[in-house]
Amino acid sequence: MQVAVMGVEERETQGIKISSRSFGILKKALPLYFSMVASFSGALVSAGVLGNLLTEALAAHALVTALLAPTIMVVQGSLRGSMPFIAENEDNSAALATVIRDGIWLALLMGATAGLFIFSTPMLAAIVGVTDSTRSALGFYPLFIGCHAVTVSLSASATVLLVALGRNRTVLMLGLVHTLLSLTLVPTLVLGLGPLPGMALAGAGLATLLGSTITLALTWFTVRRIPVLGKVSVLSGIPRLAGMWKIAKVGLPTGSTLLIKSVSLSVLIVAVTRIGAEAAAAHQFLILFANLLFFPSLSVGQSTVPYIAKAAKRRDQSEVRRTVLSGYSVAVPLTLVSAVALWSVVDPALSVLTHDFEVRTMVATLLPLVFLVALFDSVQVVSGMGLVALKQTTPAMYTFLIFYGLLVLLTFPLVSVGGLPLLWSAYAVTTFGLLIGQGGAFLRTSAKV
Repeated sequence: MQVAVMGVEERETQGIKISSRSFGILKKALPLYFSMVASFSGALVSAGVLGNLLTEALAAHALVTALLAPTIMVVQGSLRGSMPFIAENEDNSAALATVIRDGIWLALLMGATAGLFIFSTPMLAAIVGVTDSTRSALGFYPLFIGCHAVTVSLSASATVLLVALGRNRTVLMLGLVHTLLSLTLVPTLVLGLGPLPGMALAGAGLATLLGSTITLALTWFTVRRIPVLGKVSVLSGIPRLAGMWKIAKVGLPTGSTLLIKSVSLSVLIVAVTRIGAEAAAAHQFLILFANLLFFPSLSVGQSTVPYIAKAAKRRDQSEVRRTVLSGYSVAVPLTLVSAVALWSVVDPALSVLTHDFEVRTMVATLLPLVFLVALFDSVQVVSGMGLVALKQTTPAMYTFLIFYGLLVLLTFPLVSVGGLPLLWSAYAVTTFGLLIGQGGAFLRTSAKV
């Protein structure tokens, strides 16, 4: 009888710990979520402003963006590799400064590589046969965006530092500042203001660079005010290849998962365009909604990393697993609430976004599949971030490679047989595969803590 009572009390204690940790994760996740939504909104407004450019300028912008987006995705994903090292050393200023310095040098190296890649846009455009008018429209745009790639990379190294130290409200404030800068600078420099003439595409590049540079300065000013870093220098010192590689070993597989997903979704877009313009438009809206629904789980996943990393350092296996369970308990309901909110506004939103009735009908019909994708994603991303915290991210890369690879191989046959419904059903199966793969990898890895 006494043993049974003790068992009940232990389960109740575990439940209280999970509930308490869930609330802590939620408090950390919400600022990140709102920051992502703000950045997304700013990007949409900027895209609307750029819609006023000439066709050649729009084509040039699309060309540079096609190179920039996956490159920055890999850089930002790779820099997350520093998060567990930062979290486990948050009370040791000397060790923390060393990790931050290694992260800065890695960010500078990767950002410079990304910048050079963007600088080469005119040459790459000539090689792949882009029209002369589009190449001429590039102008200084690749130069501005290449420099922007460097500043964004350095900002990302500071952002992961803030998240790893639990300063997510600061991330929100910086995100709001960057969004306000974009909303101010892009229309002003692209379209002009009063007597000041617009600079068209060059103005868009300059606005982007100015916004990211100001945000970078503010971010590092904020970092320097963190008490534990008050008396140490994080910006001086020679590069430590061993330290940079330690971060890259964790981060590069994470960045690779983002690249694999991005390339796979690009293949899906190409396949859908073969169905028709309406299907292609509907697919783009569905991807847009899926990205919006991904933000809650991504913010939750990132918020769990500091807790898991510190528990792993103590070799507290139960706390590691309990934190991931708490992450599930926050990510899934938050995603479901977001899905309900989206469902309630989807009709008026689509009425604004498109006047094509067929497109709106296709989107409304397939939206439940988008919700299913988001639900599976909400679980797998928390497991994936658990692997980041445990510094074992290679299994995640292989999981993405297998399941997205299968989706890519089957995409064109699926589209030919069943169109968008079958394709999005396959996408849901893919994310379920990620859920199983990531969850299994986390269980195996956490068993060694």
